[in-house]
Amino acid sequence: MRVKSACLTGIKEIEVRERELIPKDEDVLVKTHAAGICGTDKNLYNGVIPPTGGLNNEIRNSFEYPYYFGHEGGGTVVEVGRDVRQFKAGDKVMAFGWVETYSDYFIAAEDNLEVVPDGLDMDLASLGEPIGCAVFSGLCSKVQLGDTVVVVGMGFAGQVIAQVAKQKGAFQVIGIDVVDAKLELAKSLGLDHAVNSSRTDSLTAILELTGGHGADVMVEVAGTAEAVQLCNDAVKHNGVLVFYSWITKDITLNISRWHDNSLEIVNTGLVHHGILQRRIWVPQALRPVLQGLIQISPLITHTYVLAEMDKAMQTANEDSTAIKVLVRPQ
Repeated sequence: MRVKSACLTGIKEIEVRERELIPKDEDVLVKTHAAGICGTDKNLYNGVIPPTGGLNNEIRNSFEYPYYFGHEGGGTVVEVGRDVRQFKAGDKVMAFGWVETYSDYFIAAEDNLEVVPDGLDMDLASLGEPIGCAVFSGLCSKVQLGDTVVVVGMGFAGQVIAQVAKQKGAFQVIGIDVVDAKLELAKSLGLDHAVNSSRTDSLTAILELTGGHGADVMVEVAGTAEAVQLCNDAVKHNGVLVFYSWITKDITLNISRWHDNSLEIVNTGLVHHGILQRRIWVPQALRPVLQGLIQISPLITHTYVLAEMDKAMQTANEDSTAIKVLVRPQ
């Protein structure tokens, strides 16, 4: 079938092209409801290409232009191949893989899809992957009743993780970012303290708010070497370091505290734990969203149609107030 899809044709160059989709016997054909722009998509847009091949084969296929992309998304199953067993036409599904969701239709293998929970709004279902990953991170972050939690980076995932930490019973949640608008939004959603690291020394602020002890849990969601080092420096003795970001370049980090202060290191990447664990965790991670405990809609700051994909990516890449940019087929 002929579809319209967005593709990268060069660094910061995007075209919406018509192309032929040919589903195989093991494929599921999905009519796209909407797709979200992820930080990884911004990296590709900026020419920052993650490694492929071997154990580092994250994007699963070699990168070359034109490159059709998009992995956050959801929609309705239109047709299934004869070897498909888990899905049928009419099912509502969420993408969990590199399935080129910036398109009016996309195809995916069964392992790259999850069923939309009953009652979940399709705009939120189209963000099922980033929501599920962020809530999973918050749930698995070892936050305990009465803890002080610091979230470094108040983008989409940081906003969600901060809310989860508060719902888990954190005494205070501190958000670190350089954009006042993101910090103000987080405060409206329950953040206790906002620190703009462009004006205030973050380590000093954290120590002042914790009586000099440091945070019980530090969560890194900014994706920079400086953010990782701040987490390393600001966590208390016997505290927990939680890593969420995908940092594709080597960084230098003083890790002597890991040994000297018996720090616990937690990696909370849901989609990297394997498909079977993802199948178990996705319904649990989306449950508090369905229950209204975690607010997602305020985090969708911009919406575009597929024909405006270049503008959508520019906004996600350049507008410091953009948290989640949603792209609809039309």
